[in-house]
Amino acid sequence: MAAASELASIQAELQSVKRALQSGAAHLGLQGEALQKYLLQLNEKENLLLSKQLRNLAVESFEPLLPAASQASAPPNPARGYAHTNGSHQPRPAPAGEAKAFNRENVQEVLSHMAEYEAVPTECAKALKALSSLAYANARSIGQDERVLPSLLRVARLHSTEGVVQLTAMRAISNMAYDQEIALTRLAQPDVMGQLLAAMASKAEPKEISARASEALARIIAAEVKPDSDGGGPPPEQPVQLPAGSPGALCGLFLAACRGEAACKEIVPQLLTQLSSNEVTEARQAAEGFTRCEQECKIPADGVGWLSLAKILSPVDSVRDLPAALVEAGAIRAAASIMTRFVDDSMVQLTGIEAMSSLVGNRWAGLRAFADVGGMERVEEAMRRHGQDAVIQTKGVRALGSGVQWPQDIQERARYSHRRAVEITKNAMSQHGSDIELQIAALEALAKYLDKTKCVADIKEAGGEGLVKMMMTTHRSNAKVQQWGQHVLTGIGADPNWAPKTGASP
Repeated sequence: MAAASELASIQAELQSVKRALQSGAAHLGLQGEALQKYLLQLNEKENLLLSKQLRNLAVESFEPLLPAASQASAPPNPARGYAHTNGSHQPRPAPAGEAKAFNRENVQEVLSHMAEYEAVPTECAKALKALSSLAYANARSIGQDERVLPSLLRVARLHSTEGVVQLTAMRAISNMAYDQEIALTRLAQPDVMGQLLAAMASKAEPKEISARASEALARIIAAEVKPDSDGGGPPPEQPVQLPAGSPGALCGLFLAACRGEAACKEIVPQLLTQLSSNEVTEARQAAEGFTRCEQECKIPADGVGWLSLAKILSPVDSVRDLPAALVEAGAIRAAASIMTRFVDDSMVQLTGIEAMSSLVGNRWAGLRAFADVGGMERVEEAMRRHGQDAVIQTKGVRALGSGVQWPQDIQERARYSHRRAVEITKNAMSQHGSDIELQIAALEALAKYLDKTKCVADIKEAGGEGLVKMMMTTHRSNAKVQQWGQHVLTGIGADPNWAPKTGASP
């Protein structure tokens, strides 16, 4: 209580100092630069007290502030429409007889040969090698040819496991990426970025495949965020105008990862670390690009992809400074926006709860952002809309249970109600009586509500005591159900001698 009082006092004085600075008035006899220094000192004190408060909340039990993603995530369910396919068609049969010769200096003949022999990996590789040489000599000319990229991407997808095809394709793209205008207008599209990510993530032999893909991605991104650097190629004479509807390089990268396989998402932290080490981009730029990418998620599958990628990027050990930068850039608001946009899609809601939990982590700024965007309301809405989804109910129950441990001011900012949380938790218990994980989460949450708020009447209301006893009887052999159930019964003053009878029916 003393720490909370001291924090409130400092926060009130901070507001007074800010008003004085804005109006040019004095505060405690200080003005101008001296008052500005005093403001910084107060900010440091506030941060120290907030950190101490966070440790009291989370570190003792080693749990995040919003423990929804702390449990194992459910694997994507193909029945929900998110099974990945490579989307490749069968190659056209090659002509009979020996392969024809072609002029490697003529782009038309190169492309024609690649199309005619698209079923033959060695012939595709020959054509791609010629294309790479042409791009090395004149990246602008090859990159502007409307036929080049569709043809290159097609054969790369047809022969995704052929190392020689992948290597020559990556070399060709990397050479085109040396021209910044081509990088931004042609290569910064999600389909190209997706092919580069897939090549980098495949870890196929030879290893140069991944290196070339990484190099191309770095050049494309550098052309947007650091156009004066040598790595992005010579800057264009005039500012590059992006094509209508183009998301840009960073956003295109993240959108490609959102739409790609799991391996494409999992390789993104490694790529961002490389870009940071090579001083191509900073955590702030990456976070802002990722947050902007949310606006490009027009269908539920893209939303699930974005939220899944947020879970990968937000842990503290993912990329240096990135987790905090994501919160600062508004990633939690973006996650809530996706959940609102696709409120009837169960996979979006499940992944959204987990993503917001991961973005909040044990960061005070994350918790405040979650409260301010109505994050807990999104959790409650997901639980109401998808009452039959036991995994959503379990994740939601854990998230709701964490709120009762927050400081009072955060609860108010989040419009959090422990009474509403108790009601929702009991509804989840009654709908999924056979789900042991849900029952454990729910009984543990009810125990927290009792310990923090003494809400005996709320738990006993509408047959709460009988519900707890029923779940203890149903799962009489589960130690955690018995432990938390007994904790709740003791807290509401039930008969201390009651115990589920051996062989009793639920």
